[in-house]
Amino acid sequence: MKKGFQFLRQKKRTNRTLATLLTFSMLTAMLVGCGAPSGEGNGMNTQEAGGVSAEGQDTSQAFDSTAMGRYVEEITDLSDRISGYGDSLYRLNDGSLVIADKWMGFLISKDNGATWEEDPRDWHTEMVENQTYIMSLGVGPDNTVGVIYNDDSYSDTETEKQEENTETKEENTDSQEEAAEADDTKEAEDEISDDKAEEEEAAESEYEEPELNPKCLIVKTDGTQIPVDIPVTEEDSYIYNVYISDDGRIFVTTMGSGNIYEVKEDGSSELFLTLETDSRPELIQFQDNLMIIDGYGCKGPLFYDLDQEEYIEDEVLDQFVDENYKDRNSGGSDSYSMYFFPGEEDVLYLAGAKGLYRHVIGGSVIEQVIDGSLCTFNNPAYSIYGMTVLDNNEFMALFTGSKLVRFVYDPDIPTVPNEKLKVYSLKENDTIRQAITLYQAANPEVFVEYEVGMGEDSSLTKDDALKSLNTEIMAGEGPDVLILDDMPLDSYIEKGLLLDLSSALNSLEGEEELFANIVDAMKTDDKVYMMPCEIQLPVIVADQKYISAAKNLEGIADAVEELRSDHPDKDLLGLCTERSVMRLFAMTCVPSWITESGEINREAITEFLTQTKRIYDAQMDGIPDASVDDFNARNEYYLEEDGQTWEDSDYFRTSVNIIDLIGGFSYMECGALSYAYGYANVISADKVKNYENSEWIPMTGQNSNVFCAQTLLGINAASKNSGRAEDFIKVCLGKENQSNLFKGFAVNKAAFAQSFVVKEEDMSEDGIYGTLCMGNDDGLYIELPVYWPTEEQIEELRNYLETADTVYIKDDRLEEAVYEEGVFYMQGHHSLEEAVSAIEKKVSLYMAE
Repeated sequence: MKKGFQFLRQKKRTNRTLATLLTFSMLTAMLVGCGAPSGEGNGMNTQEAGGVSAEGQDTSQAFDSTAMGRYVEEITDLSDRISGYGDSLYRLNDGSLVIADKWMGFLISKDNGATWEEDPRDWHTEMVENQTYIMSLGVGPDNTVGVIYNDDSYSDTETEKQEENTETKEENTDSQEEAAEADDTKEAEDEISDDKAEEEEAAESEYEEPELNPKCLIVKTDGTQIPVDIPVTEEDSYIYNVYISDDGRIFVTTMGSGNIYEVKEDGSSELFLTLETDSRPELIQFQDNLMIIDGYGCKGPLFYDLDQEEYIEDEVLDQFVDENYKDRNSGGSDSYSMYFFPGEEDVLYLAGAKGLYRHVIGGSVIEQVIDGSLCTFNNPAYSIYGMTVLDNNEFMALFTGSKLVRFVYDPDIPTVPNEKLKVYSLKENDTIRQAITLYQAANPEVFVEYEVGMGEDSSLTKDDALKSLNTEIMAGEGPDVLILDDMPLDSYIEKGLLLDLSSALNSLEGEEELFANIVDAMKTDDKVYMMPCEIQLPVIVADQKYISAAKNLEGIADAVEELRSDHPDKDLLGLCTERSVMRLFAMTCVPSWITESGEINREAITEFLTQTKRIYDAQMDGIPDASVDDFNARNEYYLEEDGQTWEDSDYFRTSVNIIDLIGGFSYMECGALSYAYGYANVISADKVKNYENSEWIPMTGQNSNVFCAQTLLGINAASKNSGRAEDFIKVCLGKENQSNLFKGFAVNKAAFAQSFVVKEEDMSEDGIYGTLCMGNDDGLYIELPVYWPTEEQIEELRNYLETADTVYIKDDRLEEAVYEEGVFYMQGHHSLEEAVSAIEKKVSLYMAE
């Protein structure tokens, strides 16, 4: 059966925050923002300096050190009062504010958000007590509520049917196993093979996607409940979200199409509007008679006149969104990377990573009200649940992680901080953006300028970006902090361009203490010139029978050959090119390719090519065409979307896909673990029927005890601001930043422990934290119940981390030489000796530069 592309979904009990998000103290004031408050009709003075032209370009004039006034943040932590998942923020007609939480109910504030009180609703309490899955909530200006929920009575009936089917299949499987054990003759072995094939097919068909049966209910302010009938089509799939306009009109969207239905007073409904092909609403707001729609397939927010029943064009806004938020998304949990909301008459506000902007609908200017680089907007750990205008030219935003932020204008602080710290990375790095937000919160007098050498809109190659950076460094004008991933590290160290970080690292104590073995592994002549902010841990997951052999690269090749013997016509590894096999296993081999004297290690590379060819040949011998087609399709998709293939992407090596394993699409999963939930997937494999013998071990190739270094921190030795740079490094490695990383596990001890802490109410009685699902267009549906690791299992991973003493740092030029010549060797164009000699020649030229 063709696997196709997979999708992931979390069930109700995990519809909270999967990563451990940062926690802030109540009402912590932080300095943020840009310019004076501005706008028409609300007492604000419009400033041209804060604007963006019709072309989407910033028209701001350079602020001098005397320019004063910007917004500050006042932060309230609501983590003990709301779930932090599936929340929303609304402003009522009487000025009250409401936070609606799918799981924990409603909070209301009648003092402009200063204090919040519980606002219980009987119908919601009943749904929660009955464990009803609430999918969407919408609150109208008069406090009418629309709710979409799953009809549990329908689901229970379907579950009973599935359980009956499962019991029957279990009985059949048991009979097969008994028959297989009855005889050890050659004929019986053939029968076992046949039975195993049947079991694999049964494993695919055993999982049936549970049917959703969403219902819509309208609850009036007097408590009246009106069931709603939506005539969904097959294209709609099911109802998805509910929205209520300023004048009380109620609209419902669907999961599968661009259809928008309007709900009538009696609960009936009719199709109101259909968006263009391949578009689907994800956010709808209302501004007087306008319905404003954004979602998948929309170039920018769509303006639909409810009275005239026609669209209104806004080319300025379309262009601005296309240039600044083209890749915007919703988090699948009512959170948004770009959120918009109505302001004063004809005004629309847009909020996202770049800040808060104000736009008069149909106007020619979009002005920046708050600079995102100086506040929470720029922190990639947070998405926006909701935002609204408050009295006195203030704003309030609700972020993921139960973080409520009030933005208040302070005219007595500098518009832009006077001191500057420069941070540079070749590629965009979310972990660093998060650290910048935290650093500026603690150091409001410092502006952190973050430069990305190869940004999304940059046409620079890596070599061009490095040449420009090196010119600045040699001229004494380079950045203060360097994120050294993909840079020529050995050259920088040899030339004395990096500062020793030892004193800064040694000062980290208590909750800021780092894993000593990671620090030691980074030493060069007892000095630490770079330190990873996060690390990944390579592992192998398979049946114990094969794991026992996979103790080194040769053992892995032995195990794959044995797998091929046992499964002659299956996809064993999910890898279908020579390059993908080499690249996956290189991370535990590269450290041995260069000798201590700096020369190429011919013996090690010869061994690497020999064993990876064995792995590739065994994998491709009898592999189904559908598996090859799927792999090639994924490569092409990534190339089209990201400019590089799947096998060359950062995600490739961290794809330890347990659901492929239990679905019969692979028999050995190899890759680098990078976060707690990924580890939870791994330890859940042996809870699945027919996979009780699954096991994981650290991946050992030509090196053992390997960790992969990510987000390498360094300081320019010529920096005139080394003190500030060291402070920034400490923030990067501190518990607060380390508690929510984007590319790996924490190197901070306390943060690593914190990443495995979850709320008891987020787990079922039997320890299930969530569910991982996969499906395709052929109707296949596979489910993996994800169990949270026990203390013993967490300690097992921690032991792996604490014994890791060999660092793998990606070296593109060395690795590319091996991959390119390795392909020629594996395809028979070069002999092994010729390939190794060609690699040696290429690397020697590279090292001589």
